[in-house]
Amino acid sequence: MTPFKPVLLEAVGVPDGHTLASYRGRGGYAPLEATLAQKQPNDVVEMVKASGLRGRGGAGFSTGLKWTFLPKDHPGPIYLCVNADESEPGTFNNRILMEDDPHQVLEGTILSSFATRASTCGTSTRGAGTASRRRSMSATRPACWAEISSAAAFRSTSTCTAAPPPTSAARRRG
Repeated sequence: MTPFKPVLLEAVGVPDGHTLASYRGRGGYAPLEATLAQKQPNDVVEMVKASGLRGRGGAGFSTGLKWTFLPKDHPGPIYLCVNADESEPGTFNNRILMEDDPHQVLEGTILSSFATRASTCGTSTRGAGTASRRRSMSATRPACWAEISSAAAFRSTSTCTAAPPPTSAARRRG
């Protein structure tokens, strides 16, 4: 019998598994770089549809099919929101990835942004001081510096920024 080898959660519990060096050492970002160099956004949508990938929420809706609902040739900006809020009781499906393997989440976010032609992406988390939010922000900065998610990688006018969202007091004022 072949021993179980985790895929999605392979970095959970790995010392420094959350770092860029660790993720690169496990082959991270190579699929992203190959995809951006060789594929068009619609190719990625079709690959995701064919894979059968489904959302991790309660409905388990087809991710690739959901992406086809976006209007073709939309003239304005497209925004992608990663919902990592986990506000339902007993929910714990994103936090472990964001804490122990944030580059995997970031790579998926960049691929999703490319496939949907999103120029701006944000992640919704519960609480500004959570470990998952801190780890995600600490992953985004070195990825930007390494130009993993740079405008050149997207072959467009997208840019990479790692700015924290406004504080709750600023949101109330604005």
